[in-house]
Amino acid sequence: AWPAAMSCSLVEFCRFQDIKPVRDFLFPHLREENDGKFAKWEDDDWGAWNDTDTKETEEEESTQKAPKDYWLQDCVLSLSPSNDLMVIAREQKAVFLVPKWKTSEKGKEEIQYAVGWSGSLNAEDGECVSSALCIPLASQKRSSTGCPDWTCIVIGFTSGYVRFYTENGVLLLAQLLNEDPVLQLKCRTYEIPRHPGVTEQHEELSILYPAALVTIDGFSLFQSLRACRNQVARAAA
Repeated sequence: AWPAAMSCSLVEFCRFQDIKPVRDFLFPHLREENDGKFAKWEDDDWGAWNDTDTKETEEEESTQKAPKDYWLQDCVLSLSPSNDLMVIAREQKAVFLVPKWKTSEKGKEEIQYAVGWSGSLNAEDGECVSSALCIPLASQKRSSTGCPDWTCIVIGFTSGYVRFYTENGVLLLAQLLNEDPVLQLKCRTYEIPRHPGVTEQHEELSILYPAALVTIDGFSLFQSLRACRNQVARAAA
């Protein structure tokens, strides 16, 4: 007998109303190409257009369509598990997006991702972003309900550096743990034993390199990040 068919539904929790500013910031040459095309279109003599020019234009657009339409595939992306922050990065730039209530074109209130911060990362010459991870950190206040207090953005670079940022793009900590590119970042949260004989799972951050795997204790890392964040807050006050 064949197993019963299963179905699922995709539930939308947020959307992008206009992602063009993100593309223009990370890919300035695409914006310049578009501006150049508009200028050329305005200066052209409409009477000089013919079928040959139209075909050439269509062929040119078809050859240039791929890099413009699929620019997101050349970026490094990370979405926080709590969906409160998304990172889109390329080379030495990054854009942090946060959900906000906005009115859609149809006049409906909905949650849309908007740019919360964009800028250049504290990268050295020759290194580029190779991996990213958003880690929501819970508050230690007794009145806290377990909701994230803030989100730490972990960025891995081709130089081997791992840097930790706030939601406002402020650098908190930088560590050179290996001189090879960072391939992947992975976080594991604390988990109590579910079965007898199974040890508890501690918090840790794993950093994968081509020939090495580095693991950082989560509790020690959290204490260091919290101290750096408090120091930044005092300096800004």
